[in-house]
Amino acid sequence: MQDDSNACEALSLLTPFGYQSGDCGYCKIENTSQRTPDSRASYYAKSKSLCPSHYQLLMDRGWRRSGTLFYLPDVSRSCCPHYTIRLPVADFKASRDQRRALNRWNRFVLGDKYAEDLKRKHPKSKAEKKQENSTFDLITNVHESEAQNLKPDLKPERVFEVTLEPDTYTPEKFALFSNYQKHVHHETDADITRDGFKRFLCGSPLHRHADFSDGKPLGSYHQCYRLDGRLIAMGVLDILPHAVSGVYFLYHSDFEKWSFGKLSALREAALAIEQGYDYYYMGYYIHGCAKMRYKGDYKPQYVLDYGSGDWDVLDDEMRALMERRQWASMSQERSRKANLDAGENAIDADQEPVVHPSPLAAYNSGLSLLALGMPGALTLDQLRGDVDLDSMKIFLGGRAGSDVHQMQDIVAWTSGSETEPATIKGRVAEFAAAVGPDVATAIVVDFSRG
Repeated sequence: MQDDSNACEALSLLTPFGYQSGDCGYCKIENTSQRTPDSRASYYAKSKSLCPSHYQLLMDRGWRRSGTLFYLPDVSRSCCPHYTIRLPVADFKASRDQRRALNRWNRFVLGDKYAEDLKRKHPKSKAEKKQENSTFDLITNVHESEAQNLKPDLKPERVFEVTLEPDTYTPEKFALFSNYQKHVHHETDADITRDGFKRFLCGSPLHRHADFSDGKPLGSYHQCYRLDGRLIAMGVLDILPHAVSGVYFLYHSDFEKWSFGKLSALREAALAIEQGYDYYYMGYYIHGCAKMRYKGDYKPQYVLDYGSGDWDVLDDEMRALMERRQWASMSQERSRKANLDAGENAIDADQEPVVHPSPLAAYNSGLSLLALGMPGALTLDQLRGDVDLDSMKIFLGGRAGSDVHQMQDIVAWTSGSETEPATIKGRVAEFAAAVGPDVATAIVVDFSRG
């Protein structure tokens, strides 16, 4: 249920956009710029104001955001299923390769002279050396080369600073974004605009405020990396009641060789540990896309089961299941196994669930989300049992504080049914099924044009 200790004073508003198919950029042809047409589908919503605690609930149902757009992928119909993954930071152990990248960066920042002077002026005891060689402390190593943590009587070769700042637009940030998009994503000047950068990575709809229970920051932030005063990298983060969520990361092409992908993931995991959050979310794990599999290198990762809402470890068994099924669900596998053990027909028990042949066919069918059987969405029975549609709130425009109504106040409300997407009730029912009972009863459905 909703944790009121994290609630914001501002309203959480979500505008349902509905189920749509589209092109995929993560297919087997990932090494080209071509996209596979109409091979993925998602349910979409948009927000101009959302409490981080509500977004936490959405993420734990498989949702993610891109700017102000929020979406829940249809893993049963998409060519490249997107799996929400999360890392319990208390259990995280950095790999040798990850530790090496961090140590290499620290040596570059500090320089050889600093290291020599440190040994001479501040020698370590045998016990300290033994401890250092036998264990790796993520927090200590992440901050080792930052200016504020250095010995005051020693001078590093370079000055390195990392700050957590509001996700506001600055020309400095846009210049970094422009360089990154050109060199990494090969976009042209015409593709890169200030307005596009602002929509994508600045001015998040998540309310930025302190958690009322413990004062920890919540909302969207930019984690800025500066070397000798120059912005060289930036992480876009959503900080939620129980997690740090990585939205995007960009770095300047001058520093391409320094493995900033690893450095940023280690730093973001460290931030979650330091601030007392339980998890670090790295977005979606897409097993069919080799470029996205690196997320599984930060262990132990857990994958959301869209069928049950449980979290299962991303291990070899899970990866094998992702290769064997259209979409992987350990709860469905256990159910299949139980049916086989009960003596049911082996062929029937091991079949994939019936789905429409393609995302485009599902979109063109005109069926309600409740009839499509999309993983992660409530069934009609669950919806009727868990959500009082009549009491859901709606905003039609005007002043958000005074012009919020209940659905039952709409004159046309009773003329439709939950499974008729062309009616107001059908559209609201689809939305409630996609966001789940906790969010459906906590937020305001926004049909205004503002």
